Amino acid sequence: MNNRTNKSKMHYRKFCTIMASAFGIALILFLIINIIVPDRGFSEKENRVLSSSPDLSLSQLASGRFERNYETYVNDQFVFRDLWVNIKAAADRLLGFRESNGVFACKGGRLAEAFAPGDDETIDNTVSSMIGLSQRHPDIPQYALIAPTAVNILDHTLPAHVPTTDQNIYLDDLYARLSEAGIQCIDVRSTLEEHSSEDIYYRTDHHWTTRGAYYAFEEAADAIGFIPIYDYEPSPVTYAFQGTLSAKSGFNSGEKEEMDVYLPIGDVPQSVVNYVEQQKKVASFYDTAQLEGRDKYAMFFGGNHALVKISTPVEESRTLLVIKDSYANCLVPFLAPYYRSIILVDPRYYFGDLEQLIAVEEVQEILYLYNANTFFSDTSLNVALTPSEGSLLLDAPDPQSILDNAPAGKDDASSGDTASGNNTASDSSDNGSSDADDNDASSDNGDSYSDYGYSGYGYSYDTYDSYYNYDTYS
Repeated sequence: MNNRTNKSKMHYRKFCTIMASAFGIALILFLIINIIVPDRGFSEKENRVLSSSPDLSLSQLASGRFERNYETYVNDQFVFRDLWVNIKAAADRLLGFRESNGVFACKGGRLAEAFAPGDDETIDNTVSSMIGLSQRHPDIPQYALIAPTAVNILDHTLPAHVPTTDQNIYLDDLYARLSEAGIQCIDVRSTLEEHSSEDIYYRTDHHWTTRGAYYAFEEAADAIGFIPIYDYEPSPVTYAFQGTLSAKSGFNSGEKEEMDVYLPIGDVPQSVVNYVEQQKKVASFYDTAQLEGRDKYAMFFGGNHALVKISTPVEESRTLLVIKDSYANCLVPFLAPYYRSIILVDPRYYFGDLEQLIAVEEVQEILYLYNANTFFSDTSLNVALTPSEGSLLLDAPDPQSILDNAPAGKDDASSGDTASGNNTASDSSDNGSSDADDNDASSDNGDSYSDYGYSGYGYSYDTYDSYYNYDTYS
């Protein structure tokens, strides 16, 4: 009996020794592999920039930032990270968990991103900067459309008993403060709720669909003061869209869905899109080459860029500045036929002088167009709206004199407004400066658009390809 007991103990010790050795060897192997394998700058699966190794300094150590940043770095760069994310998600589903990495697995197989606002100071700084811009330009009507995300409008699909932050509290407070300061708020919550049974948000991504954006556009048109006169019909561009929430959480990793654009019916004035930093002009809002990659939502305007100018040959001379995030990309094409010029600025990548841009472009209206998650957590809007030292506000010349004295052959939007080489994830900024001889359509000088190398105003919708591969633009 004692011999049998002793043998059992020996076998148990041997088993524990083997397991401990295997575990230790595995840790050492993973450590070596993580050291050998180069860091990745970008995750195509998650469609985002991955953290890089933080700098070690006494101030970073004292504040605790180094530990937090290093933990994020290790999590992002851990070898086979995508595989571990999928394994964890599968295990969570088997165990009944319905949340992973800030993403909820909702009823009907839909995913929704948790609302994660920034701290009160961040939000207050952003709102104060918006109010400050409004006070500096009381003659420019300003609008704010902060789109609710799926976790708000589709809250009835959320898993039971999951902890969520009420997005409506933040939106209500924001709209009250902005309205009091004279900024007109475009609240699209009721409109989207009326259409909540439709596909107004992607099932695997944090963006709204083009359908959802169109309903928001109709609300915006009413608030801004024009009547939509064009009809649209949806047209699928891919059935293989897989969004960032699927990659981020590991849920629904095999699900793909349809992505549509809305094509106008009948004759609509053709817009020219000028990617200022890339020195590139095209006659389409869409970059279909992006459909071949992981980030198919980047088909809208080719992703996010620091500065984009849209010119449309319409009779009424109106210039709209859209300060935005990626939610604007599928909505702006609906606005284009109603403005001679639309200037798109993404503060996350734009480092120019916004006051100078407003003066030079003779901006007549300003629209903030964000989704709630980005708006309430991002700090870049506050930075962009804060006048820099030496701004035009301090010694403002007449805007026309700036144009008259500009070097010959240069775009009136100043080629040095944004920093080069600032590409990040799906929200990657463009580089370079604007094309020469670009006569901006925002001025009342009867531009013929010949300087754009564009041969006509009309375009045909007879075929899908004729719209997306417009070949009369040289």
